[in-house]
Amino acid sequence: MILIDELVHCSASEVVCAVTVRDGAPFVADGRVPALVSLEYFAQTVAAFYGYLSRDREQFTMGMLLGTRELELLTDYFHVGDALTVSGHELWSGGNLAQFRCELRRGPELLALAAISVLHAGEPS
Repeated sequence: MILIDELVHCSASEVVCAVTVRDGAPFVADGRVPALVSLEYFAQTVAAFYGYLSRDREQFTMGMLLGTRELELLTDYFHVGDALTVSGHELWSGGNLAQFRCELRRGPELLALAAISVLHAGEPS
C-alpha cells in the first residue's frame, strides 16, 4: 500500500514527498483521513529516502519503523482534496538505526510532526 504520490526532493540527509488525499484511498472514510495516518506518511517518506539513495544499486535496502517520539497532531483529520507535503530530516544515523524529524504541512500550515526511529538493512551486498 503506497500512500505518497511523489518524491519531490531528496538529498543526503533530507527528503520531501507529496500526497493528495483522494476519495477511495486507504484510510479515507466520510471524506477524511484520521491525522494519525501521518505516521504512515512519515514512514513512507523515509522509505522513499532510502529507495532514492539505493536507486543505482541492483537491490534496495529493507527497513521498518521502530517507533516514534514526540508525535504532535495539530489537527484531527485531513480532508479529501488536501495537498500535503511530508518532509523528513535525518537527525542521526548509526549502524542500521536512524532517526528522522518529520513534518506534515498543508501549504504553510503545520499539521503534524514527530521524530521517528527506523531500522534499515544498510548497504545491499
